[in-house]
Amino acid sequence: MSAATVPAPLLPMLRTALRRRLMALTLSFEPASAPDARQLIVDVSVIVQQDVGTGIQRVVRALLGRLSVAAGPDLVVQPVFVSRDHGYCRAVLTSEGRVTGASQNSLLQPVVARRGDVFLGLDLAAHLLPQAEADLARWRRDGVSINIMVYDLLPLMRPDWFPQRTARRFDLWLGVLARQADRCICISKTVAQMLTQELAARSARPLPEVTSIPLGSDLAASYPSRGLPAEITSLREWLRRHRVLLSVGTIEPRKGQQQLLAALSQHWQAEPTSDIALLVVGRPGWKTADLQAQLRDHPEQGGRLIWLEGASDELLAEFYTGVAGLVAASHGEGFGLPLIEALAHGTPVLARDLPVFREIGGSSFDYFDDDAPEPLAARLKSWLDQARRPSAETVAALPRWADSAAVLMEALQVTPV
Repeated sequence: MSAATVPAPLLPMLRTALRRRLMALTLSFEPASAPDARQLIVDVSVIVQQDVGTGIQRVVRALLGRLSVAAGPDLVVQPVFVSRDHGYCRAVLTSEGRVTGASQNSLLQPVVARRGDVFLGLDLAAHLLPQAEADLARWRRDGVSINIMVYDLLPLMRPDWFPQRTARRFDLWLGVLARQADRCICISKTVAQMLTQELAARSARPLPEVTSIPLGSDLAASYPSRGLPAEITSLREWLRRHRVLLSVGTIEPRKGQQQLLAALSQHWQAEPTSDIALLVVGRPGWKTADLQAQLRDHPEQGGRLIWLEGASDELLAEFYTGVAGLVAASHGEGFGLPLIEALAHGTPVLARDLPVFREIGGSSFDYFDDDAPEPLAARLKSWLDQARRPSAETVAALPRWADSAAVLMEALQVTPV
């Protein structure tokens, strides 16, 4: 068929397909391993573009690193990212834990998948996966197992908590899972149950297998970011002077910082000499302009209230060991990584009474269920007076990232022999 006979609307699609085919023919490469080695093709598309240090990106770094360490000689762990015109292309995990796009003579390196290979959509790439659906469908037809990590379904369950486009993207992303995934791997049993129900409601084809894995508590094994702020000395002194409650998470509607601030504001007004303080660690998010203004302009800002819009993992680890306790006031989570990271550092945890927090923390956490200012303020005060630090046995029993990777490899059926 000549270009003159192709309908005009199809020309861009044809050109893209031809470019992809040409790149595959000229730049395709075989892994530097035994010819019969399987590939574990790991999609890290978002973290390649920018690692902003969210909890999900810590999961991606940690699991990619542990998978690479655990792989035997018969398995090649190949990070990839979605390119605009050339499908999935090769990425590289550096020794420092950064993931970058690989290049050869300034050209992208498309990845060739073979029968028996395994694809793992590790990154949360809801806005990118639909673009790659044709590649996934072709790989699946060619005998590649398609597996997608699922962190939560909150944009679908509560779209009012998120920007409008996020809910639309999640809806499209879930459609790809329903059509192409052989297996969905969730970060909690709570998410797995929600996903099973959602897929059953919309999918006519046989449902993907849905399973779950534990997440690791050892922050040091997740390629943590480094660096302490210039004001670290004054921060340490502030921590010593107060009984500090720590809140970790992006400033967004579901995280519950609004209720936490309201409760403590009432407490501070009622008890002007109280030594209870609040440390909020989280970058500015969406739909919270008023809350962000309250945090910046609060009368206690710099006194009994500090908001850090950015903190390295090194600094966060120091906070875990220096605060009186961590408070998780979130209304919805897929897991809650800061809670078990805090527990691993010996920090007491007070969490909203959510099923997912009961699942991951059980009796190791304390809970609250009334977030009106007066009862929450009273709960925070009474809890601090008797907060329980976890026992050495509890900390030792927490899963590590090596454990998470081992369970993941078993689910993917790539466990070394």
